[in-house]
Amino acid sequence: MRFIVHVDIDAFFAAVEVLLNPALAGKPLIVGGLPHERGVASTCSYEARRFGVHSGMALRTAFKLCPQAVFVRGNSQLYQTFSERFFRILRDYSPDVEETSIDEAYLDLTRCRPIYPSFSAAAREMKARVERETGLSVSVGVGPNKILAKLATRKAKPGGYFEIEPGREEKFLRDVGIESLPGIGPKTQVLLRMLNIHKLGELWGLPRPTLRGIFGLGGDDIYLQSRGIDSRPLTTSGLPKSVSRETTFLQDLWDRRLLLAHLAYLCDRLTLALRRDHLYAHVIEVKARYADFKTEGRRRLFLTPRQEMADIYKIAEELFLGLWEGSRLALRLVGVKASDLVQVRPLSLFESWSDRHERLGSAVDRVRDKYGFGAVLTGREKMLDEVYPFERKRGFVLKTASLTK
Repeated sequence: MRFIVHVDIDAFFAAVEVLLNPALAGKPLIVGGLPHERGVASTCSYEARRFGVHSGMALRTAFKLCPQAVFVRGNSQLYQTFSERFFRILRDYSPDVEETSIDEAYLDLTRCRPIYPSFSAAAREMKARVERETGLSVSVGVGPNKILAKLATRKAKPGGYFEIEPGREEKFLRDVGIESLPGIGPKTQVLLRMLNIHKLGELWGLPRPTLRGIFGLGGDDIYLQSRGIDSRPLTTSGLPKSVSRETTFLQDLWDRRLLLAHLAYLCDRLTLALRRDHLYAHVIEVKARYADFKTEGRRRLFLTPRQEMADIYKIAEELFLGLWEGSRLALRLVGVKASDLVQVRPLSLFESWSDRHERLGSAVDRVRDKYGFGAVLTGREKMLDEVYPFERKRGFVLKTASLTK
């Protein structure tokens, strides 16, 4: 019997905005852009959901449904910082963690049985610690497999804890609505409701061949999942192929010093991610998108992998200036990427080794974890502090920056 824990941060982006601006508490809040802009809602508070607003809805449609809502563009770097704290806490409880999104994960505690006298107590302790150290509310569901843990989390929302105890799976599933099952989409729901099937217990009356005849191979999944049968293992994250950071500007930029300051900031964020995952890069790549939407990139390969901020920024600056100075067009996006990653840094035969850079990076990380990213800046990044004053509680520079990893 496995012990699977599903953890989901409630209304993640909106919750972070409320945490940093308590005046937004209790108000319908929509994150993703302003109501007159093109785009969709990334997430919305529970107060906004009462008006029918949901993630993925067009901003203009959301405004029609809830004109009194507060609209904010949001900041992906900020949310990534909270997400990294979230996952670091989860990994303290189990080595088996599957990241399903920036704010959601599965944990398998089964292998940790010698450590925890009570799995339930460990799961509750983990929930309390996440909420205490991040300030965010999380919902936690527990079950013997992934599908049941996911359904338990839906029962726990918002901000609760729900555990499906062994032997009580059938009782729990009987009255769960068919719309709660991940494998049943809107079209499938219509077909089942035409058959007067609204709950999973009612679905059990359809034999497996009948479901397969109606839904094809998907019928087998519906048959098994509706009965809480799920043998899927957790897909734990392996070594990433690359780590990248990029920024899209609200207005095209041509100022050389400001562009280099942005590049330094991105390199700083990139090396922070490399240090936290103990990664070194053999390839550094810089990307630039011009005002005419033409995108170009340059890359450089190294036999000795790099992690230090000073080294990576120097390389990125040379690559960037080689791209941009020939054209002199304004830029709308700049990005930097590290790839061909390894976790062990090999030394060349004639290279002397010192851990000074590693110790310095670790010290900087500890300061930023406590006081925010803006607590420690490079000289180049200080220019951004003058143009876009750092919001030190948030730990980010640009409100319009976008992040890819």
